[in-house]
Amino acid sequence: MAIGVYGNVRPADVNITDLDVYYTFTPSRNVVSNTFFRLNSTDVLTEIKIPQAEQNSGEENLLEGIYNLKLPATVFNQVGIYTIYIRSKVIRVKLDGTTPLTITDCGVLSSLPSIKGIVLNSNDLPVNLRSNNALQGYKIEYVDTDGTKLRNVVRYVTTSNKAIPVTENIGNTSQTAVRYRFDDSGNLLFLQVTPSSASNVKPNVNPFIGKPGQHILLSNTNIKPEVIEVEMVENTIDSIADLVGGEQIKDVDNGILTNYDKNRNITKQFDLFELKDDFTGVSLFEVKQKRTTIDNTQTFDNVLKDVSNA
Repeated sequence: MAIGVYGNVRPADVNITDLDVYYTFTPSRNVVSNTFFRLNSTDVLTEIKIPQAEQNSGEENLLEGIYNLKLPATVFNQVGIYTIYIRSKVIRVKLDGTTPLTITDCGVLSSLPSIKGIVLNSNDLPVNLRSNNALQGYKIEYVDTDGTKLRNVVRYVTTSNKAIPVTENIGNTSQTAVRYRFDDSGNLLFLQVTPSSASNVKPNVNPFIGKPGQHILLSNTNIKPEVIEVEMVENTIDSIADLVGGEQIKDVDNGILTNYDKNRNITKQFDLFELKDDFTGVSLFEVKQKRTTIDNTQTFDNVLKDVSNA
């Protein structure tokens, strides 16, 4: 019997505040830049809404999966190549802004000792991530003791619930151990992660899920990271077309050549002159040199007006 496959790639509807935006700049492809700068995501990204005619009262009108990207002129103002990197926001520190986010404990549930999980202090997290299952689907990455990230070691949160610690006897002995019980009044979060179960090949070896006091990185998995390359150039196709086939006026007396766009605005000016031999006076070179200061008296209308009045 045939089994149908359903589903597709879900368009992202992530909040802009849950995104990180970085960029780097290089003046040419021959120069490598490894320095990245952060941009405020709310300054450069905006959501897209569905057409007004399709909106119903009280209905969510977000057009999922597409966002506007703005390039502020105060930042993107040099000729060269900008590489923009957009990814999910990574929580690296506690709410105090300086202390690294750490694992409080790695323990088991009181009622189900076979279920092992990571315990976090909910007060270290933003308010919107403290409720039950608010961290479901989040990605956990681990930081080694030397401050470097453990590469290719990733765990995903399957459930996150408020919990409290309880002290219980181990088996029939007098020894006690701390375990955890779900309780909505607790200020701890018990996170079940995957993979966390031993494989059939090595049933006695549990996968690494972290250790108490270890620094971690926490991020959502709502979007795929995007890299966008933007090349800022001095001339566009339109400006080149204006230079090649647009209107020009040459001021013979002053040796100024002025180029105009289709609206007869000045786009560029050049000084035209000859270089002659000092002894013979013979012309050796004809020079066309770009002017750094625009002579605004050379507007198209002004020149034609001066000619008509002459």
